[in-house]
Amino acid sequence: MTGGRDKLIDLLRRAGLEVVGDWRIEEVLPPQAAWRRVISGGAKPTVAVREDLPDLVAELNAQWHRLAASNGIIGDGGVFLIDVAGAWTGCVPRRWIRLRLTGQLDLAGVLGERAGQPEFVTLATDGSTLIGVTTEEDEVWFTVLDHLAEHQEATARRLMALQNGLDAFASAGVNIPEGVRQNLGGRARL
Repeated sequence: MTGGRDKLIDLLRRAGLEVVGDWRIEEVLPPQAAWRRVISGGAKPTVAVREDLPDLVAELNAQWHRLAASNGIIGDGGVFLIDVAGAWTGCVPRRWIRLRLTGQLDLAGVLGERAGQPEFVTLATDGSTLIGVTTEEDEVWFTVLDHLAEHQEATARRLMALQNGLDAFASAGVNIPEGVRQNLGGRARL
């Protein structure tokens, strides 16, 4: 599977990025979960840029850099994490790629199906904040989500409360449908 990985590394270099370190599993929100938050029906863009702007790619690159710098995405030494939409990994689970900015930045010109149609998510190395960049019908959306650990903790508490409620029903002899049990990891008892 190194062909896809090599192609992705070349793409990232052309975007003005350098891979830093090995491809390890980061102790942060997985890329798939980050994408879900960015593309969910309830996601609202922090910034929307119309696709008919004269110098679209330069504007998109400037918007990403401004948002990344002001929201703590870019860490010490210019390092951050990225996941790029595409079939780069085949059947291998996707992992964040640790990167550093170098030279001329061209994320919007390179990291998409076409120049000016970027599709990627970036994450602070501590996992606190992400920026999703997606191409919509006639705009490019920049969706900033912060305080991710707090949101994850709140979601975990809600799921645990739901699970505890289902366990109480199950203990009282209420039949919990199979689909509900499976969605909650099979913990509800019959």
